[in-house]
Parts: sequence; structure tokens; C-alpha cells
Amino acid sequence: MLIAALALMSTSALLPAGTPVTLSVDLSDAPQRIIHARMVIPASPGPLTLVYPKWIPGEHAPTGPIADVVDLKVTAGGKTVPWKRDSVDMYAIHCDVPQGANAIEVSLDFITPSEAKGFSAGTSATTELAVLNWNQVMLAPQGAPADSLTYKANLRVPREWRYATALPVEHESGDTVDFAPASMTTLIDSPVLTGRNFRTEDLSPGSSPRHYLHVAADSRAALELSTETLAAYRNLIAETGALFGARHYRRYDFLLTLSDHVAHFGLEHHESSDNRTPELALVEDTVRKLNAGLLPHEMSHSWNGKYRRPDGLATPDFQKPYQDDLLWVYEGLTTYLGDILTARSGLLNPDEYRQGLALDAARMDVSPGRRWRPLIDTAVAAPILYGTRPDRSSLRRGVDFYPEGALIWLDADVTIRTLSQGKKSLDDFCHAFFGGPSGPPEVKPYTLNDVLSALNAIQPYDWAKFFDERIKQVAPRAPLGGIEGGGWKLVYKEKLPPMMEWQEQESKGTNLVWSIGLSLRE
Repeated sequence: MLIAALALMSTSALLPAGTPVTLSVDLSDAPQRIIHARMVIPASPGPLTLVYPKWIPGEHAPTGPIADVVDLKVTAGGKTVPWKRDSVDMYAIHCDVPQGANAIEVSLDFITPSEAKGFSAGTSATTELAVLNWNQVMLAPQGAPADSLTYKANLRVPREWRYATALPVEHESGDTVDFAPASMTTLIDSPVLTGRNFRTEDLSPGSSPRHYLHVAADSRAALELSTETLAAYRNLIAETGALFGARHYRRYDFLLTLSDHVAHFGLEHHESSDNRTPELALVEDTVRKLNAGLLPHEMSHSWNGKYRRPDGLATPDFQKPYQDDLLWVYEGLTTYLGDILTARSGLLNPDEYRQGLALDAARMDVSPGRRWRPLIDTAVAAPILYGTRPDRSSLRRGVDFYPEGALIWLDADVTIRTLSQGKKSLDDFCHAFFGGPSGPPEVKPYTLNDVLSALNAIQPYDWAKFFDERIKQVAPRAPLGGIEGGGWKLVYKEKLPPMMEWQEQESKGTNLVWSIGLSLRE
């Protein structure tokens, strides 16, 4: 892929081939929400521009938390090197490497926010645990493709804390871990979970590749895991293998954070996933069920989002803006597959799955924003829709490509089953499109035409028209064809389904959207 060089780029910005950047990160003060980092960046004398990662994979927006980078200092040979932030690109800093120097040293601290909201830039540490996302504490020479940059990272964790990551380890000594050299892409794709209260379970004993569940919690009691839940997560490994037919990772690590004091979300990575839930998500049944779909969703992204990726998201570095127009495939299809895998693995029963589907369908069906905003625009505008206020959300529409995308892919699944008289299903598409030979991580970008061609290979149909009507056109009703084609009907009753009762308990609110149009919270 050819990219135009930025005018600010200098030849010194590109490192000699194979020369690593050393990155040392100290989490000793993570319980106080401070992370210390130091880099040694090889460089030639002359102007040098360094950039902080801006567009973070999986967050679909320029969410790099540069505002929380503090105490930034640049030196060379023990002497201070002045730096200046670019007046247009706030994620770039300029400096001059002095004569005689072959490297510069950069030190910085990163402040972990105290508010439990947001994605990876949100609260990531408590007194008992911490999650490190490497993009928070690193800089890179401007203009260098991320795959061409090698980082040699080491990490110090708080005393008596354990850790887990998909990043290969080279050496351990006391509280310090030395990781094998990795590209910038791989490093940012490999977060680290650390904590005092820690548990690891082998989810595929005796099989290759290996799959692990690593859990860090704010209390020892939260680590209790029933044999039924453990069995369901082991079933998830088998079910993903059956669905996709191949594994595009060396091993897979679920990183699960259990805390009421961190941001709650999931973020996909190729060989791992960063999953953050309430503290009681493994031990309190209703909380567990409300969060049951998180790990299946994020793991499904290893195939759809990491291995196969929309062309507009397969950027050469972390500075180029994303084109999010295919998020209804990236996230919508993954939502559908994740929900199906949740039920197939036994984390939810079929009735609980249908309750969740009905609630999503009802929410999409009564949204007045459907009158003016087609689903494609919720994808294109994702960077400005994530994190919007809850008031008037149904009129504004939010990132509806998740739940409504799932409804559309259910419709596609039912359509394939109907046209083929039950001989084919969306499983066949997934096996063909996301399968192929197993092996280490790689990226195969796709376009909309690639998706349509693969569907037509499974079941000939006017798929371009099918998706155009549901994605690009304004429609007053939600796409309920999959539900109705499957023999069901969306209905409204006076008695709340259990799934909705659990949602109200967790949110400490009352949902009256389908009666008087109000949602109340404490």
C-alpha cells in the first residue's frame, strides 16, 4: 500500500532496518493511577518528528489519550533536547537530534483517569489490578509503517502481582518481565493484565493452539468460577473452531478484569481480548448473564476485525484516519455471531438469547431517529457517536450498527436457510470467508464487494439490493425479517422478561420507552 509522506517528515524519522526501540514501563505506581515509561529511540542527527498513537484499533475513533501524557522529557547523551508540539497535529512533537547522537531518550508518565467510563483510555487501574495498553505510553517516528518498527519492551509489575498477555515473554526476573522483540503493531495489539488477585484457567487442555482465561479481580471472592461456567467457556473454544474452521493466532488469551471501579467494555485483539466487567460478573448469576456475551463477541473479532478487516480500517499506522463505513459488517456481524456463540456454548440458554434479541429489536424499532438517519450513517459517523449523551439518544441514533447490524445478519442467515431449503446457512459463509489455513496472525482486508461475492458463492441472491435496502435506506421500522422468517414475532407484554429486569437492576433505572417513552435512572 502506497501512502503520501507528510510534509513534516524527515529522513531521520525512519529507523535503520531492524533497529529496535527499547520501551521500559513501570507499573509500580499503577495503584495510584500513574504509569512510568522510558524509551530509547535510535535516530540520526537532525530534525525528528515523533507521533503518539491516535487512531486506536477496535475503538474506531481518534481516541489516543494524549491529554493524560505528562512529564514528557527528551534527552540525548544526558542533555535536554527541547521539543515542540505541532500546532496542527496535536499528536506530533518536533525536536532536533544533536550532532554526535545516535539515539534519543524519551520519558513520560501516563495518568489513568479516575472516572469509570470510556474505552481503553478510561479507568484501567485500582489498588488491586491494572491493565496496560502499550499505545498509552509510546511514541514512534512519524511516517514509519507500524509493521516496520520493532520494539523491545520490558515491564515492571507491582510486587506480588501476577500478569498475563499474548505477547511472547523472553525472560522474567523478580517483578520485571522482558518481552521478545515485536512490531509496533503487535505490541499495541497485546495488552497486559496484572493484579494481586489472579486466576488462570486452561480452556483447551491438551489441544493446540492453547486458549487461556486470565482473571484479575478487586477481591479474592470474585475469582470463584463455577464448573458450569468454566465448561461453557471451554465449549466456546470448540464452537468457534466449528464456526470458522481455522484459527489465526499462535495462542489466545482472554484477559478478564473484574472491578466496579474500571471502565466496562471489551476491546478485541488478534491473539487476546481486553474484557472488563463488574466485580461480581463470575459469581452473581444475573450479572454473569448480562455480561455473558462479552467474551464470545471479542473472540469472534479475531476472525472478523483482526484477520479479515475492512479495507478502510487496514491502515499502515496509527495516525491515518479510519473509514468506518463497513462497521455494520465488522461490528454488526460480530454482534450476531457473538450472541449466537453465547447460546451455543451454554453461557445463555436459547430463551435468554431470544429475550436479548427481542429487547434490541424493540429498541431499534421505536427509534424516531430512523426517520432521518440510515444505518450506514451511524457507521460513518461512529467517531462522533461513541460516547454521546444519553438524552434524546433515540432521536439522534447512536452506534446502532451493533444491534441493528445483528438483526440484518440474522435476516441474511434466515434468507440463506430459506433459499437453500436448509442446506446452507451463514455458518457456511463464515467458514469460507474467515477460515482458510490456520497460522499466526495476518491481515486480509476486505471490501463490500468481497462480502457480496462470498455470500453469492454460498447462496446466489441479489445481496447488493438486500443490504442496500437495509443499510443505506431510511426505514420507519427495524429490519425484523430474520425474526419473522424464523417463525417468531416481536410482541409487547405487561410483564417484564427476566433479561429486562436484570438490566434495570444493574442500571438502577426503569425502562418505560415502550409505554410512555421515558427511561429513568438514579
